[in-house]
Amino acid sequence: MTKETTALSLKEKTRFAAEQTPLTLYWVFWVFLIAGVAGDLIEVVFWLATRGELTSRSSLLYGPFSIVWGAGAVLLTLVFHRMDDQSTGRIFMTGAVLGGVYEYICSWVQEALFGACFWDYRHLPLNLNGRVNLVFCLFWGAVAIAWVRMAYPALCAFVERIPRLRGRRLAALAAAFLIFSAALSAAALCRMNQRREGVPALGAVSRFLDERFPDSVLHARYPNMGILSEIGWYD
Repeated sequence: MTKETTALSLKEKTRFAAEQTPLTLYWVFWVFLIAGVAGDLIEVVFWLATRGELTSRSSLLYGPFSIVWGAGAVLLTLVFHRMDDQSTGRIFMTGAVLGGVYEYICSWVQEALFGACFWDYRHLPLNLNGRVNLVFCLFWGAVAIAWVRMAYPALCAFVERIPRLRGRRLAALAAAFLIFSAALSAAALCRMNQRREGVPALGAVSRFLDERFPDSVLHARYPNMGILSEIGWYD
């Protein structure tokens, strides 16, 4: 058997796994989990390679995980599921538009909930309110192609090899941890916003958050977080 035949067989196997994979909650969660962890690591490596800084890029206080990447992968999966027969150009354009809208909404939600921003594109050309810009929209288009053609089929083939009972147990443990970390992270960020507004710690939970997660800890965990009132966001 030649190398070309072996490679073709592997490609066919991964595509078959993707085509036969039902979009159940189990599968969608694995997409969310793996993409969230991979996305966080990709950003850490990218930041280190481009700026020479080893910095946290996680969305959560505990665990290397990017909610934006995880949710974005789920969105791509739902939109492009079984779209590998579409043209590359159509996948690219759809991904670019969808990614831009998604990133804009994520930025707006962060502002509305926490009074903070975790990325700012105002220094880049062709940006829209600093929330999204053309360069990253084109990046989303490229990601959509890579996801449909390579990443999603390979992920399906990988998850398919996990024994279902073991996979469900691992997914349940991971889900419990993510829920805990996400709830704690949201509470700490909301409390930071309250401190900035002069709201005193009236209960045990607020006092715990003030002691365990002061502003210095949160800024160390989220080094690129900008407080809207301090940076003049969208003024």
